[in-house]
Amino acid sequence: MKKLFLAAFAVIAFTSVNAQDFGVLAGFSNVSADFDGDSESEAGFHVGMFVELLVSEEFKVQPEVTYTVAGDFSAINLNIMAKYAVSEEFNIQVGPQIGFVGGDVGDALDLIDDSTKLNLQLAAGVGYDINEDISLQARYGFQLNNHYTGDGDFDLKFNTLTVGVGYKF
Repeated sequence: MKKLFLAAFAVIAFTSVNAQDFGVLAGFSNVSADFDGDSESEAGFHVGMFVELLVSEEFKVQPEVTYTVAGDFSAINLNIMAKYAVSEEFNIQVGPQIGFVGGDVGDALDLIDDSTKLNLQLAAGVGYDINEDISLQARYGFQLNNHYTGDGDFDLKFNTLTVGVGYKF
């Protein structure tokens, strides 16, 4: 997990040399676990940092490194969000979220034969820029892969809802 975090931090640090904006983010997270049809959810929080890269007047790319905790679930995520401005304040966001599951859930996955801690999600959401420095965002991430990788017909997926605030330096 430390290697993933360091690699993601290096990517953002390298990218920030040519970045338009660098910042931090934090907020509420709700992680929904689907265990072969049975669903449970846990509330928690996320913290992280981001780089906002200007591609055009309406289009930006925002790589992020975040840490999420919700109940026994924790994950380090590398998110790469495409942001399209529909107005000066509002934007639509979509992109991949690549996570490494830890905590008690990660320990449990180690005990299951044919499982992975890799969490691949497609996230979509909206953002609102309050001013040049402060922004709000809400996203929902749909897990694309199954944590169970064996031959059986068993699904184990985590979907995430995040609502947060970002501050640009």
